[in-house]
Amino acid sequence: MNTSANNEFLQLVSTLHKEGYNMDQITLQLKEKGGPETIFQEAINHLKQLKLLRKRSTGFACCGIGIALLVVGCMLTVLLYNSGGDIKLAMYGLTTLGVIFALKGLVDILGW
Repeated sequence: MNTSANNEFLQLVSTLHKEGYNMDQITLQLKEKGGPETIFQEAINHLKQLKLLRKRSTGFACCGIGIALLVVGCMLTVLLYNSGGDIKLAMYGLTTLGVIFALKGLVDILGW
């Protein structure tokens, strides 16, 4: 098969995925179109790779938000402690949110 047929199958997989089809339904649609098994596997791997890249980019964003919350929480805790204010919200609230965001981002980056 030539590259135009490969690109055609990749486009078909992309549009089927955007329409909400799962992997089994996409495979059946590709078999109906008629093509070698290697094209099916290549198209499915391409789709999985795109999904993983999207997940990693959101993971980096979540890690950045988490780290920013941790830094802000630390700075607020130090400032409130020195001024005699209540540090519970800054110390426990922002730290908890920061850790949750950072861990969620790490899970997305690692692909779990």
